[in-house]
Amino acid sequence: MDSEFPPATALARAGVKFRSVSAGSIMNIDFEKGVLRYIGYKRGTFKIPRLSIGELTDPLLRNLIAFEQCYHRMKYGHGITSYAFLMDKLVASSKDMEFLCEKEIIDNWLSAEDGAKYFSKLCNDTVLKGFYYDELLAQVNKHCGITWYRWLQILNRDYFADPWSAISLIAAAVLLALTIVQTVYTILK
Repeated sequence: MDSEFPPATALARAGVKFRSVSAGSIMNIDFEKGVLRYIGYKRGTFKIPRLSIGELTDPLLRNLIAFEQCYHRMKYGHGITSYAFLMDKLVASSKDMEFLCEKEIIDNWLSAEDGAKYFSKLCNDTVLKGFYYDELLAQVNKHCGITWYRWLQILNRDYFADPWSAISLIAAAVLLALTIVQTVYTILK
């Protein structure tokens, strides 16, 4: 697993949307790539099934991880362990936990701080062989590494966050164009 995978809030700043989906399994995590077609810009979307975290979730997931660790020849590998490691990477702080709760991906019945520590405690002293989400993380990293997507996200976040900033940016561009036209006209005359 790529140890440099960014947390949820950093991915959101990079232009990745997060959406809660109903799925048959919590492991059915998907990433839908964004498209840049004729400037109809669509951000990449991380689709994650909803998970409730409470006092009873910890022993359940710990026992499932222990079961996977004991039986090396399982047909599906270490899926629950991989899920815990992925969520540990996505939830690096209480801000990440609050963000995922806001997106209705995690139902946190603990405090935001305890919820943030939940997955890192779950992954302590656990060995991961054959990360289940390698391809998914490669897609996300590739999407976030594309220069056009980063530029568009910075443009959206910094200059088009509200209508007034968009209007002022367009007005500044028009004034710059008029100044250039006037300068060229003066030089030619």
